[in-house]
Amino acid sequence: MKKVYLLTILLLVLNSLAAAHLAAGIVTHRLSRSYPKAAATPSPPRADATNDELASFAPILDRGLFGKATQGALTPVTARSAPAAGGPAAAQGDLILVGTARGSFRETFALIRRSAPPEERVFRPGDQVFGAGRLVSVRKESVEILAGNRRIRLLTPTAIPVEPPPSPAGHPVTQMTTGSAIIDQRLLNAALDNIGQAMTDARLLPSLKEGKVEGFRVSEVKPSGVFATVGIRNGDVLLRINELPIDSPERAIQTLASLKGQNRIRIDLLRDGQPATFTYDIR
Repeated sequence: MKKVYLLTILLLVLNSLAAAHLAAGIVTHRLSRSYPKAAATPSPPRADATNDELASFAPILDRGLFGKATQGALTPVTARSAPAAGGPAAAQGDLILVGTARGSFRETFALIRRSAPPEERVFRPGDQVFGAGRLVSVRKESVEILAGNRRIRLLTPTAIPVEPPPSPAGHPVTQMTTGSAIIDQRLLNAALDNIGQAMTDARLLPSLKEGKVEGFRVSEVKPSGVFATVGIRNGDVLLRINELPIDSPERAIQTLASLKGQNRIRIDLLRDGQPATFTYDIR
């Protein structure tokens, strides 16, 4: 009788444990259905927030606080589904090296022409050349542009020999007397028809005085070029043309181009360290 009593108590205990385990499973299942686990997916950064942060820098670009070269409009950041094919960057075949000048870092530059759309611009080392790449090297008659991992080399037109135009009088300048002379207008205009070629008729390097550019020293003058036409010799320091100071590469190019169509030219220069002035009548 005692054994039967103990066995009955053991069965009751086992049944209670089984019932408790079953109840715990049911509660867990119902809770998991009521509160499913949410997958932790990181939310992508909002472009609006990024644009709001960048917008605070817009006045710096609008006002050009770091110089005129940095002036422009701020473009908002937009998501791109695929990289854009092509673009406004100029192709290598569209670029023509007109001429170069080498001096200090600030006075080393290259004049490069883009054929489509037509434009000429002065570039210094480190500048982007019409979107084609960065100017990394400037030599006497060539430059190198870094486009990605590829180097593009441009040569000046002097690599191709050009025959000088015939001179009916034998020489474009008549006998100079006391600083004055007469220049054949047809020959001068012909020499200036291609300003890029004219810039290769001599080599111009900045001449500094007290840390400032006072003019450009002329060397390697071609006998049939525009510089020889107006009486400039190797070693001369070109100071002014028609009262306009030649103190920057841009001013030198602009002044040289403005000679076409003139009927009188005045040139101020240093020759053998002494100031000299020459006046030419264009006929």
